[in-house]
Amino acid sequence: MNFEQAITIAITDVLEKLGHLPTKKTTKDHWYLSPLRAEKTASFTVNLKRNVWYDFGSGKGGGIIKFTKAWLQSQGQPHSYPDALKWLGGLSGIQPSVKPYIQTAEQEETKRIELVSTSKLRSKMLIDYLEERGIPLELAQLYLREIKLLDHETGNYIRSIGFKNNAGGYENRTRTFKGCIGHKSITTLRGKTPEAEGVHLFEGFMDFLSMLVIEDKPRLNDNVIVLNSASLLKQALPLLLQQHYKFVYTWFDNDDTGHKATEAVKKFCEEHPPLQHTAMNSPYADYEDVNDWLVHLIA
Repeated sequence: MNFEQAITIAITDVLEKLGHLPTKKTTKDHWYLSPLRAEKTASFTVNLKRNVWYDFGSGKGGGIIKFTKAWLQSQGQPHSYPDALKWLGGLSGIQPSVKPYIQTAEQEETKRIELVSTSKLRSKMLIDYLEERGIPLELAQLYLREIKLLDHETGNYIRSIGFKNNAGGYENRTRTFKGCIGHKSITTLRGKTPEAEGVHLFEGFMDFLSMLVIEDKPRLNDNVIVLNSASLLKQALPLLLQQHYKFVYTWFDNDDTGHKATEAVKKFCEEHPPLQHTAMNSPYADYEDVNDWLVHLIA
């Protein structure tokens, strides 16, 4: 089974297969006793629309693959990214039942949310989340903002981690939400070296920050392009020529989307000498992405 096939499997179907039934149902969410640990009060929720889970007791969450890895680990079984795909592929009687949920700035759910203000990171909840992902506050303050959002549908205010893009929008993230406020675009960052000959490409800001942690650097010598979505690679490719780079390094995810993006950059560089491409996936081949690698390194 590959990534694209895996994300069409409903987490609720997997839970039922494992013998876990919801203790409470709403139109948006199902609540369960956590399948990952012992508890008496249900604190494990699955959002039906996004097909994502969150365990309030452990503060962890994600999609179908992250759940599979967490469950395998709780059972004392091998739980790498390939292990998760293999396990999902071995389930019998489960058919794809959801469409991948892709959040865009144009979607109704994001339109209803307004950016109210930005500030330095202060929220303990957001800081704790970043630290759980291996990102220290000192580094996060250099690249991220705390953004205050207003949900016009509920009237509630939301605090989220914000990463500014080239169009003035913000990629925003909490433990349970990932989206964009404003126009979707890539983010370009200058390195310490003027007229740098190298550029590093990342799918998301969490992977970029993770690489800085692993390299123990607050800033690279080379320039950086964060795609903020693999679908925005087309925005980044022309910049490789405009900036007269010689060396292109990709740090993309170990899934079908990431592999396709890596191949696209490789082909582009081959067609436009003297560009030289290097895929940096080898050290984290057994993990979903750079951040997943970092989390395992510091565990």
